[in-house]
Amino acid sequence: MDYQGGGGGSSSFGGGGGFGGSQQSPQKTRRSYDEQTLIPVTIHMALQATPDPSGDGSLVLEDGRKLSTIKVVAAVRSVEDASTNVLYQAEDGTGLMEVKQWLDDNDCTAIQEIRQQTLKDNIYIKVIGQIKDYEGKKMLVANSVRPLSTGNELTHHMLQVVYSAEKHKRADSIVAPPAVMSNNGVGFGAAQPMAQATSGDNSLKARLLTFIKNSDDGTDAGCNIDDCIKSFSDVPEPEIRRMMEQLSEDGDIYSTVSEFHYKVAS
Repeated sequence: MDYQGGGGGSSSFGGGGGFGGSQQSPQKTRRSYDEQTLIPVTIHMALQATPDPSGDGSLVLEDGRKLSTIKVVAAVRSVEDASTNVLYQAEDGTGLMEVKQWLDDNDCTAIQEIRQQTLKDNIYIKVIGQIKDYEGKKMLVANSVRPLSTGNELTHHMLQVVYSAEKHKRADSIVAPPAVMSNNGVGFGAAQPMAQATSGDNSLKARLLTFIKNSDDGTDAGCNIDDCIKSFSDVPEPEIRRMMEQLSEDGDIYSTVSEFHYKVAS
């Protein structure tokens, strides 16, 4: 698989551092937790997704997973910066896809700076968004576009793609082991012992994940990082921000309507 950034001679990971209508609208129903899960995919997988047989307008992967929000890591082959949106041609070695990010005049300076870092050919970006099918042509509408800070993020993403697919496959094929196998909380199939082992986890990571998940009201925004800072008065703000960044890099959470709003990925 070719992940070279292309011509220009500069490093693919260079660049600046990080990454009227109707009067009455139908009431928005909350989606199930599974349907909100962030799925890491390759562009080929996204392009091969087909309409869900249920007819609800969503797309499903070849292995049956329904796509809501996906994550892609790819190289920018070209970019068009317009007044209302940025259009990227992104390629990851498995396929080429258009990525569109709509601009918001109310974005803070930090978000605008991150966006400027992505407006270059032959650098790698991490994209989180939804696949839309327009007259048979698929496009990734991005909630977040960030440049990679290290090549390890590319490797980590590809491992996530494989792990996520294998986990889904095993979930459909493996039968739960007898209770005797999980005696004293030790064994190989114990979903219940695992829950018991982690239910008492009082680490900052576990606390933040629980808070973000419980704060999800079903809207697109998710949890604001400021709410985390206010609620965790016993933890210094810089420590909370560092942990949020780590959770984002590890794929445990993902940004939504802005760089300061998050949802739990899985």
